[in-house]
Amino acid sequence: MRKILGVAAVLAMVAGGRALADTRYTAASGSTCKNESKPEFGMWTCPGPAGYAARFTDEGNMVSLTLAPSGSIAKVGPTAQWRGAGRAFGGTVQWIIRGGIPRAAVIRTWRRVDGDEREIQELSVFAIDGRKACAYGAIDIHIAKANEAALAGAETAADSGCPESAD
Repeated sequence: MRKILGVAAVLAMVAGGRALADTRYTAASGSTCKNESKPEFGMWTCPGPAGYAARFTDEGNMVSLTLAPSGSIAKVGPTAQWRGAGRAFGGTVQWIIRGGIPRAAVIRTWRRVDGDEREIQELSVFAIDGRKACAYGAIDIHIAKANEAALAGAETAADSGCPESAD
């Protein structure tokens, strides 16, 4: 009987921990975003949940995404940068929230493969560790259940965080 109660307690804790996580969606462009673009350079910042933001830049062939608290987004470097293709960024950011704080994000991205001009469309997954965010992985949108795979990757990224840098 103790063993059953112990297993039940562990399952309750795991379920309770997952209950603290939720998913929110925010716009990746549009009227809620602050547009700071210039004729030769696109840059806009969109609000995210819990005081976080996503900053998008498009220099023509190079694009970048920065995920950070709103107050420091202008001071931190890009979370990821790549050779853009097509739209470069999807229309929404999916945020994974744990304990009221963003811990991971997913956004559809388009990029060019180095060495040729093939266009790849994928769901890019990012881990968020407080003020620091990092690219965590990517899911090809053409695979079966790509959205579910990206969400599973984001859940893992939320648990793992960014690797420690070798400073």
